[in-house]
Amino acid sequence: MKVIIIGAGKVGFSMAQLLSTEDHDVTIIELSPQRQQVLEDNLDVQVIGGSGSSTSVLEAAGVHNADMLLAVTQFDELNMVACMLAKRYGAKTTVARVRNPEYLEIKEFSLNDLMEIDLFINPERVTAEEIAEIVKYPEAHNVDYYADGKIQLLELELTADSPLVGKEIKTLDTSIPYNIVSIVRNHTILVPSGNDVLKLGDRIHLMARTADMKSVEKLLNYKSRKIEQVTILGGGRTGYYLAQMLEQSQPSLNIKIIEKDIERATQLSQRLKHTLVIHGDGSDYQLLEEENIAASDIFVAVTKDDKINLLCALIARNLGVKKTVCQVKRADVLPLAEQIGLDTIFSPQIVTAGALLKYMRVGDVVSVTLFDEEKAEMLELIAQPGAIAVNKELKHIKFPQGSMVGAVLRDHQAIIPDGNYKIKTGDRLIVFSLLKSIHKIERLFRNGGRQN
Repeated sequence: MKVIIIGAGKVGFSMAQLLSTEDHDVTIIELSPQRQQVLEDNLDVQVIGGSGSSTSVLEAAGVHNADMLLAVTQFDELNMVACMLAKRYGAKTTVARVRNPEYLEIKEFSLNDLMEIDLFINPERVTAEEIAEIVKYPEAHNVDYYADGKIQLLELELTADSPLVGKEIKTLDTSIPYNIVSIVRNHTILVPSGNDVLKLGDRIHLMARTADMKSVEKLLNYKSRKIEQVTILGGGRTGYYLAQMLEQSQPSLNIKIIEKDIERATQLSQRLKHTLVIHGDGSDYQLLEEENIAASDIFVAVTKDDKINLLCALIARNLGVKKTVCQVKRADVLPLAEQIGLDTIFSPQIVTAGALLKYMRVGDVVSVTLFDEEKAEMLELIAQPGAIAVNKELKHIKFPQGSMVGAVLRDHQAIIPDGNYKIKTGDRLIVFSLLKSIHKIERLFRNGGRQN
């Protein structure tokens, strides 16, 4: 697939890195000579200097033959213009990064339909949505939904008091259907079998029908606690979106935002209805004590500075906050962040990449979620007529190593399958897979696919 990326910031670089490792033909358009050099030194991609809104630059990048164009610069208007031009030149799919909420909240008409842009992506809003789900399920490290919300995936940690520690998966109570689709152990992802033994510190990805998940958690002795107070450090777009979402979805919550910039703090206090906005430095230990941060059920650090986020989340944890959620943008910092004891760490780049990748997968892929620094994916795809897997029971399908079907949607009904489940044309499957097996999974469910 030929992909053109406009803008080599964090999101653009992350997408280029991921796509180039999958052998896509990637061309990046970047105006900054410094960023061009970084790309040439680190990635095996074609780099073209110039503006993404320049017709000559787009032509030089091969826009006529582009399967996809991603415009992810920091300028919304440039991104939209580049996508409009690319469509006129014949690019099959266009995606624009748009951060200004005014463009996204027009009620009279759809701006992306009007401009013929296939997708508007807002990394800050996507990240806020992910964090809002964690507030609903504080016992989980991550929460995802599939099959139009009918299937839920929780990432749960096995602690010292968990009765699951030391048990084989095949011996667990399955009176309510669920699947453990993966285990993260010592920073390695495992796709388990029934003979695998669960260990202290394991993080399991648990999949069940959304309507059953609370009961499944209870079955496995996980207890959900009520969230009453949330403190958000950073009143940028992510912090604002998160507070806005929580006000709408959980109006009984006590929400605080700590924002260092007085002008921004004033704007937030005017735009948010039920959120207490505090002007101050979140890295000030005394301020956090005075504001009784210890009473918070969840502390969310989403400033622009990774170091501030990590420091303040650690301070909050030291003060006694029950759960910490930390945004980390730098990929090289993620492994360190995971080792210092914080509960949940979000990378906007990984979340955004998952939202973008569904436009790049074959086989009627509905959605994609990236896991553990982009080492694995959860694919939601549709079984096509004539595919290898159609009319076969799961136990008779030769799945590639490191992959597993976690759930199925058939005729709007969510199903947690076992080995006897037979795939039918049109089934919507949620499949966990390590990256090395992604293309083999796609071939299993694609019309005309061949299994090697």
